[in-house]
Amino acid sequence: MGGNIKKIFLAVLLLQAFIFPLSAEVRDFYIEIIPRKNVLEKGEIFTVITSIMNVTQEEQKLCFWTCSYDENWVLEDPSKKIQFYGANCEKNIVTCITLKPLEKFEKELYLQVSESAKEGKVTFKLGFIPCLSREECFETAKEEQAKFLSQEATVKIK
Repeated sequence: MGGNIKKIFLAVLLLQAFIFPLSAEVRDFYIEIIPRKNVLEKGEIFTVITSIMNVTQEEQKLCFWTCSYDENWVLEDPSKKIQFYGANCEKNIVTCITLKPLEKFEKELYLQVSESAKEGKVTFKLGFIPCLSREECFETAKEEQAKFLSQEATVKIK
């Protein structure tokens, strides 16, 4: 399966090289979220693995908060009864990394099912708000529009 994913992203790179330069907006990152558990209870705290892949032909710089990583994320639809569960931070710094083409960065993100959530399946997306520098991370408002949306993830609430 890993080979198929690389083929898909190579196709994306080719499309980007020949078609997307004509458009005003180019997508720099592919965002995937994977819940560690698929069946959850009301009020339960759970983790998702966030995967951020550079889908350009050039290296991309990416900065994020080490402890309050949730500050780089927004819920596409807060009415889904999923919310962020912030960590208690003793030390919270901005870290910057460089992603090579097709390289990905993965990190856990903590979420919580609302106590008022209804039983059944919930499908949600997360939006990633990247920082391109340490200074920008300090200035980026949580309410800012997400630059990159993840694919959908589905969990069942019982």
